[in-house]
Amino acid sequence: MATKITKELITSFPKFKAAWEKDAGKPENTIMYYLIAALNVEKDPKIAEAMMTVVVSKKDCLEDTSSPSGLILGRSASYYIGQFQGNKNIARSYVGGTNTNNYKINNKALTMTVVSKQEHGKGVKIFIQSGGKDLGTPVQLAQNNEGQWKLTNYSSICTGVKKTIQEEGDF
Repeated sequence: MATKITKELITSFPKFKAAWEKDAGKPENTIMYYLIAALNVEKDPKIAEAMMTVVVSKKDCLEDTSSPSGLILGRSASYYIGQFQGNKNIARSYVGGTNTNNYKINNKALTMTVVSKQEHGKGVKIFIQSGGKDLGTPVQLAQNNEGQWKLTNYSSICTGVKKTIQEEGDF
């Protein structure tokens, strides 16, 4: 049974952090905030990275006083920023964009669809739907000491998506 999570795009780091802290008790919300951070890669990769450090495991981060969060992404986690920069449709595909609508999204109503949820050890594995992939995308999360859900395995989010209908027909 699919469930939908809808949020607005947030472009300010303080607003993002405060909003996530209120919503961090549900793992689905943390995935949505990661996608909001990924959407920010298009306009401000540094802010996007700071946002991502809030929602991913601290194991994926390094301390850095120049960042608004006091952290930067470690090497493997920062690789994903490059994936989002290389193809803006990846992040858009999880919040309303599809290969048939040119991956257009509504920044006032970003909508993520949760396909399924499985308890996974001490955490949870959630499958989210992409408008550019045929199968649900797995994301693993665990709860920290403060009861906040953090992403622990999210590499599948950053994989490619289908070309738009226009791109497919342009040969």
